[in-house]
Amino acid sequence: MKKAIILFFIIFIYTNSFSQVGIGTNNPNATLEVVGEPSEVGVSDGIIAPRISRADLIAKTGYSVSQTGAIVYITDLSGTVNTASQNITEIGYYYFNGTSWKSMNSSGFKFIFGDTKQGFQSTDHSGWIKLDGRLISTLSSTQQTKAIALGFNTNLPDATNAYLSQNGLTIGSVTGNNTKTIAQNNLPNVAPTILINNAGDHSHAFSISSNGSTGGGTRAVFNITGVTDNNPNLGAGPTASAGNHTHTATVTSINGGVAQVQLDITPKSLSVNTFIYLGE
Repeated sequence: MKKAIILFFIIFIYTNSFSQVGIGTNNPNATLEVVGEPSEVGVSDGIIAPRISRADLIAKTGYSVSQTGAIVYITDLSGTVNTASQNITEIGYYYFNGTSWKSMNSSGFKFIFGDTKQGFQSTDHSGWIKLDGRLISTLSSTQQTKAIALGFNTNLPDATNAYLSQNGLTIGSVTGNNTKTIAQNNLPNVAPTILINNAGDHSHAFSISSNGSTGGGTRAVFNITGVTDNNPNLGAGPTASAGNHTHTATVTSINGGVAQVQLDITPKSLSVNTFIYLGE
């Protein structure tokens, strides 16, 4: 304790005697210059900022414009963030800008809450949370706060087999599917025309098998590829050609009468995972 008091007075006297202070040098080049001992392998060079938990920093009330530029090192992410500490999302260095704490960490400069990315990582990492539809309650308290602020109240969106689109719908909503059933109005506007000659004498140039009696003057009823002879005056035999007579044509299902199958409209894709940045 006595040594600390003596050191304080030495620094105080030295500071008031000179406009610049040097540690490890007699010729400081700035208000304060600290010179290390790089050639001494047993000496740990560097300057250590005050180390403090997020909860303890949040509890402090002495920060105002006068403390602009203050630097601290956050050792853990305990406590619930407030307005001034909302950017403290990972362990590391932070500076005070007069109203709130800003990150000095590399990730803090590159990403903000709500950013999305796609990558080959399979799990959460460095504040990036996989969009797999999980309950928000399974996230950390900081991540829950950010997720709710982004509009996700119960679950995260599930990006499985989904594609990102700025479609004007609610942010984070997952809509549509990767299959489609063609409706009638999706088909080309083509009207098939069936022309069957029914005027005067004409013959039928096809081979048939009768499914009715052909003797004793009873007419034959026969079908050939959807064409049914309806003339009772043809007499015996399906190839009679005398007199006017008509035919009824039946058009069967264009898909052969099988159940309709949905089209797969999923494009060729590269399999990745989608993540959202919510911090640690």
